[in-house]
Amino acid sequence: MIIRKPPFLIHHLPSVGSTNDYLKALDDAGPLTVVVADEQTAGRGRRERRWHSSAGEGLYFSLLLRPPQSMVSIQMISLLSGIAVAEALVGLGVSNVDIKWPNDVLIGDRKVCGILSEGASSGRLAPRVIVGIGVNLNHSVFPPELSEVATSVLIATGRTADKMEFLDQVLCRIADWYEVWTSGGVASIISRWEELSSYAFGQQVKVTTDGEEFNGTTNGLSPSGGLLIRESNGHLRSVLAGEVSRIRKQRP
Repeated sequence: MIIRKPPFLIHHLPSVGSTNDYLKALDDAGPLTVVVADEQTAGRGRRERRWHSSAGEGLYFSLLLRPPQSMVSIQMISLLSGIAVAEALVGLGVSNVDIKWPNDVLIGDRKVCGILSEGASSGRLAPRVIVGIGVNLNHSVFPPELSEVATSVLIATGRTADKMEFLDQVLCRIADWYEVWTSGGVASIISRWEELSSYAFGQQVKVTTDGEEFNGTTNGLSPSGGLLIRESNGHLRSVLAGEVSRIRKQRP
């Protein structure tokens, strides 16, 4: 089913392997094309991790953006998408919404949303960036391996959420923040992300990259969207890719 909600063109599917992969295959898709599915059988997150996408319980969708050639930034698109989801959750009345760099939205310490942004230009003149977003809305239980790290809007609030209404809210906010970004408002995006994230400043974290692991204290975002980490020797590093986890204080 195709739904026209200007400026978006929404393809609504009952089931698909991955909404990102489906949208990648739509060679004639225009900017702001959306693919949303009731179920993903091969949903994935960063580093090819599987995304739990049970039928009918979550929001699973991908959005095609065509940023100007000179502005392509997967990092900045992921950041503004996280802001959009966090703001939509707050709009639902969800408490303790948080953003964890680079691409997770949390309720408390548990993950409620993952974001996967991928370039898909394939030699075209105009860059194509596909943003895949999975939000746990009406899940009442999770598989055992996720039960301690994941949550949903239903679990957090005791209320079910209307999937298509929530999609509308997220898309509207992405469109607004995307316009801010393409109009030169990078500083506004960074400021809003730092405002919404408890990880932005003063958190003791462990950072794992492909080549090393180190500890430090978060010190906001760089102008390019990297996470700034102050190491114990005072050196300030900008992390552009990797995994970040909070270091828990040891109880006496």
